[in-house]
Amino acid sequence: MNTNTDTVTSTSIKKDIDFTNEICADGICCFLSIPKGQNHLGIWKSLLKRGNASHGIKLLYSGIQVKDVICNPCKCLDFYLKELSTANGVNLQVLLRCTIYGKKCRPYTCNEFPDKANSFMHDVPAPCIYNEYIASKEYIKLKHKHVFRLYYAIKDDLGLLNRIFPNHSGAETRKKLTEYYNLVKICAIWDGKQSEYFILEVPKSNSVLHISKEHPKIECIAQAYNQWQGHIEGWLEKNYGVNWEKHLEQAIKQEEDGLESVKTVK
Repeated sequence: MNTNTDTVTSTSIKKDIDFTNEICADGICCFLSIPKGQNHLGIWKSLLKRGNASHGIKLLYSGIQVKDVICNPCKCLDFYLKELSTANGVNLQVLLRCTIYGKKCRPYTCNEFPDKANSFMHDVPAPCIYNEYIASKEYIKLKHKHVFRLYYAIKDDLGLLNRIFPNHSGAETRKKLTEYYNLVKICAIWDGKQSEYFILEVPKSNSVLHISKEHPKIECIAQAYNQWQGHIEGWLEKNYGVNWEKHLEQAIKQEEDGLESVKTVK
């Protein structure tokens, strides 16, 4: 992927786009946990109508000194903008939803993630990427060696823009998006094709994280390591070799010292 950073332009400082609080971490797993060939759709794959996200919505995984990763959505994912009346006037919300199921349902195979060990999305039990995205910087730096950020990339294409905002034309949708300050416009070359995209950072919200006994929220490094020991050890050995235990101990101590200092200040 190549991006031309000179083309990034800030939009007018007016409003902030909100996100609906629904299952599946605002659709993150519909980008990052798709099995090869989307075999979870089985024989229905050829019969299902494509969700509008497949026409130009991507997820951008980005971090300093790390090569950006672009993820395409599940074929069934819909990406919608909807207007919401607030005390400050009409605002926009982003809604991501499986196109073949209601907002409180997911396909049974998708619904098994992340609770079921050896589910089709993972070979070993592991925290989902959204859980790690909202975790402490100490945890993220230890496991990934960098703090990453997630963005939705909305292609500036009239055909796509006409699909994602019901009852509005593509031109109206494009104009509406320029009214929100948490969007920037970039020119990027992905898959060898140059296009312009609206970039919207994925919010960090506890309310959309799937939480269960098998998939608790990451509260600290020690708790996460005890929960997903084999998975995290594999990453640490890859990052630090035979000295991984030393790095783990240092990170736990650094995080605990930081929490203690916060308590002292309070």
